[in-house]
Amino acid sequence: MTNTIFHSSKFEFKGIPIPEFDMESGKLIRLCVPNFDSNGNDLVRDFRYELLNHFEKIIPKSKWSKEYSKSGILKLWKSITVEDYVINKLNADKTKAKKIAEYLELDFKEKVDKLILGKRKALAIKCDFEKYETLIFDYYGVGANEIEYLERIVDAEIEKGKCGIAIDRIEFNQNDETNKNINRAEITVGNNVYKK
Repeated sequence: MTNTIFHSSKFEFKGIPIPEFDMESGKLIRLCVPNFDSNGNDLVRDFRYELLNHFEKIIPKSKWSKEYSKSGILKLWKSITVEDYVINKLNADKTKAKKIAEYLELDFKEKVDKLILGKRKALAIKCDFEKYETLIFDYYGVGANEIEYLERIVDAEIEKGKCGIAIDRIEFNQNDETNKNINRAEITVGNNVYKK
């Protein structure tokens, strides 16, 4: 049995219509966004971050899951390991950190900034799902050889009754969802065709 966590009526965000959807426990909304709007404006970078931020603000008890990246002064310091990342993110002990690393098929002494993007995203999503029931994240930048790995990690959490919104590029999306727990909402700009 699913439980509705949040209902989103159809709305416009930065001039782009976002279709209506219900976020339910045990379900993932895959919001497929094109690269450009009908005027040729980029929808990949700023639009995506602003939409993720918007959902985090309006969906109760949700968390925008962001993969680890070093910035500024942190680049000068020692790189953080998978073990340190899990311990710091979850206030966990080494045993839990090792268990999560093994589940994700990662060496827990590996440097997080050396992981490929799909594995960094999986690490962040897994840790955030340990603390939150509802996540908001994206699949942008994940390579074709990493997507199955990342989706397997997300699917396992959704099957536990967690839920979320994943923003993905419409150009790289498969024709049909293979997982019955994923509801796709496609945004097609220009000709105003929407699929749900």
